[in-house]
Amino acid sequence: MKKRRGQALVEMALVFPFFLLIVIGGIIDFGFAFYNHLTLQQIANNTAKYAAYNRSNTIRTSEYANSQKPKWWDGNFSVYPAEPQNMKTGGKIYKVTISYDCPAYTPFYKTMYKVTNGTQYIKLYAQAAYKAPEHLESHLAGAKK
Repeated sequence: MKKRRGQALVEMALVFPFFLLIVIGGIIDFGFAFYNHLTLQQIANNTAKYAAYNRSNTIRTSEYANSQKPKWWDGNFSVYPAEPQNMKTGGKIYKVTISYDCPAYTPFYKTMYKVTNGTQYIKLYAQAAYKAPEHLESHLAGAKK
């Protein structure tokens, strides 16, 4: 039996770069996805608040959300503002749902998503609801008289 002292070291030297690519690539892609999801949630929060304070229709709400989107986002960005809903306790609630297709940045994960999902994007959703302030309701009612 011949001695094979360096075999494990050579095998590790061959496999380690691929392992490192997968781990580092995952950290990069999921880190960007997490950051983009936080940004998307903040846009949804701001848009719902804007809609509630300004009594915005769906077109103005969508325009506001699109103006908040970062310029470097190149994936599909969609805004789904719901019609204001009357609450049982009084007042109105404005609800907004926003989606964004976050791209994968590393080639390994782009390929993996393309094969498994048919697209190389991570689909992100955020939803927010905001109740219209009641003091605005009374102020608007007084202004109409």
